[in-house]
Amino acid sequence: MTRIKYAALVFTIWFTTGCSGLKTYHSDLENNLKITTQTDSGSIFSSMQAAVDIHKVNPDCSTEYTGTIQLDDSSNDIGIPADRSSYLVFVFQKSGLFSAETSTTYNTLIRPRNGFQYIAEVSYQENIYNVIINEIDPGSRTSREIETRGMYACRPV
Repeated sequence: MTRIKYAALVFTIWFTTGCSGLKTYHSDLENNLKITTQTDSGSIFSSMQAAVDIHKVNPDCSTEYTGTIQLDDSSNDIGIPADRSSYLVFVFQKSGLFSAETSTTYNTLIRPRNGFQYIAEVSYQENIYNVIINEIDPGSRTSREIETRGMYACRPV
């Protein structure tokens, strides 16, 4: 089982059991990623929780879990290393009074460029999850959407 699948499995188990075994992501880097979140479970009898796991990607394309950020319906500003790949795993956990708990993940490999800003718009509305990441050029203030890339896109150095 790959480390990424293992990390997603561990996070899902932790999320459903309510145990805290994962660490909160902390970085002393300048904030370059803003995550805005909007979730709606669609019912007063259910709830939706979202989080993002941040993984360091090593030169051999192996990953190391560095921490988790719980996302609520607001925004979070965090710093992720520039000019180095990180693997982001967005986890959507829905639970309800009359339904089984479900978990969905959205994974992407990202390599932020030095000096650029990134905005991740994370949403779960009407049983549809969506994650859009945009890169903003600091000089022109233009933005472009970052394509979703899995770990298959990683090339060992």
